[in-house]
Amino acid sequence: MGRRQQCLLFISRPFNSTGSRLSSKLFYPPVQVVSNRRLSSFQANFFDHSQPTRRAQQPASKTSHIAVPKAPSFHRLCKSPARTMSSDADYAAFLDKANQDTGSAQAQDASQKKSHGTQSVNTAVPRVLKQVEEYYVSDSDEPFEPVALEFEGNSVSADDLKKLIGSDKVEEVEGTSFEGQYKKVMDAVKQAGNGTVKVFRVELKGTRAEYYVVAVDDKEGRIVGLKALAVES
Repeated sequence: MGRRQQCLLFISRPFNSTGSRLSSKLFYPPVQVVSNRRLSSFQANFFDHSQPTRRAQQPASKTSHIAVPKAPSFHRLCKSPARTMSSDADYAAFLDKANQDTGSAQAQDASQKKSHGTQSVNTAVPRVLKQVEEYYVSDSDEPFEPVALEFEGNSVSADDLKKLIGSDKVEEVEGTSFEGQYKKVMDAVKQAGNGTVKVFRVELKGTRAEYYVVAVDDKEGRIVGLKALAVES
């Protein structure tokens, strides 16, 4: 075999019931002679396949890190009944205060708007006037509002309107462009009254004024029409 050292694998043979060794031909294959180098190779291959490969630990990347939010604790989710009732009461009080503030603001706006205008309704308003959705164009565009005032007579003058609305500064406006610019307003007033429409200007405080477009409804004993607020700077 030359200079290579040889290693023999000896396998013991089992004994039978009488104590004598059994023939190796019946149980084992013939013994093979294996060199030390080949045996080392077998051992290396065996341990390489038997042990699982370990993955190389890669350094954690800062960009790949995802922060998982922590779930709230059970005690934080479950509030005591007293605390819940207190929170509900505070919330209800907050809503009441907000509603009061909103209501007061609306009432203030309404009172301011009323202070700038005149009282124009003290009887039933014809339906045709309620259906008008037109605006008077000035520095501040304002909607036309219904006019329905109790009146005995066939024709209305500036003096009559002064008494009805309680204002001293009323004048009749003739030759205006209402017929062409506000045709829907004129047609609605004609239909609600006797057909004769007049326009009056009521002077208010500052640069404000009101324009009355009215007619007489002698059958119902009233003056009907529409009015709008104007800002004339």
